[in-house]
Amino acid sequence: MFCPKCNTEYQQEITTCPTCQELLIEKFSDIEANLPDEIKNWIQFARINSHDLAEMFLETLRSKNIPAVIQSGTGYFGITGQIGITSYQPIGGGYSLYVPKDYLEDVDNEARIMFGEEWEQMKLVEFSK
Repeated sequence: MFCPKCNTEYQQEITTCPTCQELLIEKFSDIEANLPDEIKNWIQFARINSHDLAEMFLETLRSKNIPAVIQSGTGYFGITGQIGITSYQPIGGGYSLYVPKDYLEDVDNEARIMFGEEWEQMKLVEFSK
């Protein structure tokens, strides 16, 4: 269950966010239809298999003012939520990196610096520079 306002993940039996007093939704994707247009152009760009690397890369992107979100098999972490105990184990192949299409080249450049040759195996989208 997720809060549609603060995007915090809660256990199934909780129905209202204690912080925002909002009714929880079952999936984060339930609110995707109501996202502003500037967020609808975000795509899944890569899969990162390590929680620590995903978190480090997210911090690197944010330090460069590059918007990004990481989604684990159990929910989102970073600016859109918080890390939960179950978020530390990758489910379904690791952690998905979502970025706006307009930032693909910037993210690609930062990823090559951080991950080196491994980046090509993590990257899910090919694009022309």
